[in-house]
Order: sequence, then structure tokens, then C-alpha cells
Amino acid sequence: MCGRYALAISPELVAALTGVASAAGFPPRYNIAPSQPILIVIGGREERPDADNAERQLRLVRWGLVPSWVKDPKAFPLLFNARSESAAEKNTFRAALRYRRCLVPASGFYEWQRAGKRKQPFLIRPRQGEFMAFAGLMETWQGADGSEVDTAAILTTSANATLAPIHERMPVIVPPSQFGRWLDCRSFDAADVAGLMAPAPDDLLEAVAVVDAVNSAARMGPEVQTPVDRAMTEATSPNQDEPEPEKRKGGPAQGSLF
Repeated sequence: MCGRYALAISPELVAALTGVASAAGFPPRYNIAPSQPILIVIGGREERPDADNAERQLRLVRWGLVPSWVKDPKAFPLLFNARSESAAEKNTFRAALRYRRCLVPASGFYEWQRAGKRKQPFLIRPRQGEFMAFAGLMETWQGADGSEVDTAAILTTSANATLAPIHERMPVIVPPSQFGRWLDCRSFDAADVAGLMAPAPDDLLEAVAVVDAVNSAARMGPEVQTPVDRAMTEATSPNQDEPEPEKRKGGPAQGSLF
């Protein structure tokens, strides 16, 4: 499961690392939650059959995929994750996996490990550098009135050795050398990219215990990544549990990222 993540690097760096020509300014966000707008990278016309831009571009979408065939998105579950092992077989994700794959830039993500009566949050981040990209799926839902909402989900896979003691699942992380293959939905179908939907190498990430402030989606600043001494945390912190998935709010619309 990937239910919270961070993107705290400059837009110029995101553009440079993902092959996007330019990037609009956006501030760092340290605690991104489902149902909020998120930043994704989509392919251009040479990579995506239904692209409306010649080059790769950054786009703001709602985190929670809604397939085009859904009649009432308010009554549809909030699908912020998709299991990579079965996505190609599910009607909800099949078309997006074939034609609308995307990258979700991130600087880290969070998982929770049970420690007695509470759960300890961990920031999972690259050991080297400050950037990674999750494998994502995008869909555009269109209402009867012609309105459109771009939406996305993050693919997950089984945890690697680093994550396994904390959580059994982790987001699919696409290596930079494979960004082109993942985004190229013209040349590569779901079977061709299946090998990319695997656990990250064990030495790619590190896990850092952080304060319970990250449990609240209202806390968006860098303080949520403050490291803590785990033994002290277990002895002194209140019994706050892992945050529940975001509840659906009526009438989602694609708006500002902030």
C-alpha cells in the first residue's frame, strides 16, 4: 500500500530527470494524501496514442483513479493504489495499463509498522539522491455535462527486504533508465512492461522512523519528516494509529495542486 508520500524537490529537477521540456513552479509537499491533486508525468504523441501534446508533460491529477466508464464517481471507491500483479486482468485498470501509463515523481513515501499498541511511521527514501518515480496509471473521467477530471493510481508490488519488516507492500519504483519504456504505450504493451513492476533493489531505499505528525493529512510541512529515536518513541508517544484511507468527498474536481 502507498497511502502517503512526499515530493520535496525543485520543479526544474523533476523536469530534467523525467525528460519534460519545462515545469511550472510548485512548492514542496511533505505529506500528500489520497484524493488530493498530485503531479504526474505523461508521454507525448510518440509514446501515448491519445496524447494531446507532442512532448512529455507534467500534469496535475486527482489521486484516486476513476475509469471513464464510471457513471457516478461519488459512488465509486477511492482507488489510489492498484496491485501490479493483477492490474492487467482487472477491468478497472486494464486499459490504463495498456494505453495510459504515467510516472509519479516523489522524494519519499511513508509506511507504518506496528509497535505494541501503536504504529510507528517510517519515511522511506532513496539512499542516494533525492528523487524516484512510482509507476502510475492515469484515466480521464468525463461527466455527462462534458466536464473532465484527470485521475491516477500508484501501482504496488510486494515489499523488498528493506521494507518487509515494516509493511508487506511497496510502490513500484521505475528505474530512470526505464522511464521511456514505461511511458511508451505505443511500442510496449502490458506484457512488455511486466518485468518493471517488481520490488525495488534492496539497497535502493532506507527507512527512517519519523514523528507521529505525519499521521495527520493536515500536516504538510517538513516537520513531519523529523527523525525520532525509536525506543524513545515507543515509550513516550501517544497511541496514534496509522491513518485511515481518505474518505471520499463529494464532487471532486481537478483544481490547483495546493
